[in-house]
Amino acid sequence: MVADDLREQLLGAAAELLDQDGVEAVTIRETARRCGVSHGAPRRHFPSRTSLLGHLATRVAGELGAALDRTDEQPDQLARAYLDFAAARPHAFDLLLRHDLLEASGANLRSTMIPLVGRWCAAWRSAHPADTEEDALARLVAVHGIASLVSHQAHRAIALDVAALVTRVLRPDTT
Repeated sequence: MVADDLREQLLGAAAELLDQDGVEAVTIRETARRCGVSHGAPRRHFPSRTSLLGHLATRVAGELGAALDRTDEQPDQLARAYLDFAAARPHAFDLLLRHDLLEASGANLRSTMIPLVGRWCAAWRSAHPADTEEDALARLVAVHGIASLVSHQAHRAIALDVAALVTRVLRPDTT
């Protein structure tokens, strides 16, 4: 097996584990088992679980970016794509926020996430030129909060009308 192929196969197996059972299920040993290799084989690519999780988070952030790429770059479409991603891949969505696990990973997740934040801010300010960068960030934080509720299915417990709340958050006259 070619080294790059094994790396990608390991990341694919780790993504499956993540989506099925959450971040706690993603271990080097289980990832290796799913790929049919010894538990030491992944260490050439990912010397620690933290490294594996960091690279997995970078991959997930890229997938979120690809979901945003399928929009027309309007804030409402970006918000809905973000919410759809959180609903479809709740464990992956959560991994992106686990800086406690990812900070020492060496994967530099910030270099992937910061452009996504900048993208949102640019789209918001293009649609609402009178708004500041802080206004755009406040909208993103609101959308993220809704996405977090959706990813944990908490919106159901409080009978939250997600579409109505997103519409309200994205109205230019609200903050």
